[in-house]
Amino acid sequence: MAMSKVQLDIVTPERIVYSDMVDMVITRAVLGDVGILPKHAPFVTPLRESVVVRVKKDGREDHYTVKSGFLEVRPDKITILAESADVPETDRD
Repeated sequence: MAMSKVQLDIVTPERIVYSDMVDMVITRAVLGDVGILPKHAPFVTPLRESVVVRVKKDGREDHYTVKSGFLEVRPDKITILAESADVPETDRD
């Protein structure tokens, strides 16, 4: 049985840093760490400066450092609006 995916968008005022389907997202909200899977209940929360971990089906993890912002979760989409975000080496052109 294939695991479902969720759309992840990491956006700063300057650009879209990341936009693709992922299996899971882990990050730190103001009240603590959160792990988000597809079909998660909707919520919005402020983010601390933290690392966002995106997990792909092969188990590969990529880490983005984001400066404070907001996390919006819907069952089919996760949006991170951050002041700034650093791209991992694997995603740089």
